[in-house]
Amino acid sequence: MKSFVYILVMLFPFLSSGQGQRLQFMNENNSFLNDANGRPMLLHSEYLIEGSPFFNQDYCTANLKVRNGKYYQGVQVKLNLQENLVIYHTGDGKEMAAITPIEKIVFVNCADPSKNQVLLSGFPPVDGETVNSFYVLLDSGHVTLLKRIGVNYRDVKYYGSNQTTRVFEQKEMLYAYQPAKGMIRLAKEEAAVLSLLSDQRKAVQTFLTANDLKCRKETDLVKIIQFYNALQQ
Repeated sequence: MKSFVYILVMLFPFLSSGQGQRLQFMNENNSFLNDANGRPMLLHSEYLIEGSPFFNQDYCTANLKVRNGKYYQGVQVKLNLQENLVIYHTGDGKEMAAITPIEKIVFVNCADPSKNQVLLSGFPPVDGETVNSFYVLLDSGHVTLLKRIGVNYRDVKYYGSNQTTRVFEQKEMLYAYQPAKGMIRLAKEEAAVLSLLSDQRKAVQTFLTANDLKCRKETDLVKIIQFYNALQQ
């Protein structure tokens, strides 16, 4: 019995810590539920779905920052890219869309690791996008490299079916943002990149040649912007 009591005493700090973390998660999650000013999501039963308007089809754990500067940690959300809606569950399981403007989403625990990304809103309107549009953050510094995943849809009736199918299609576009220049859609070609980074043109050109970068891939453009931002430090 003495040994059992001793083990409990030794484990108590760890058990208390774990319980504290769970309570902190619940409190932060509940705090977001209270502050998000959500509106109910309507279920569309009038059509079938093909493709997806979501960045992450399933709920992921995320840390959020709203535009008033307040932070929330460990909130289960998913992001509708077509409507730029942050969707969450209430305590009774209903799906709600946050009305409170959200500036930053940091996905940290998605079933698909490729979705563990930082997404930002609040950039100047461009190409039909608004200040509420979310962009994947690829690099930041003197130039912020962003990826917008645009979503379009079309309604079709397949042969032999009386029901409408809504087909969602996603398209990726890269943007460079600088406060003085605003949002610039970035073409995947060397001339466009060198024009954007003209104040370090010679250094960037040397970097491109030395690393055999062709500017046709997103990974190449990320490396180039990372190199350029490092030069500005």
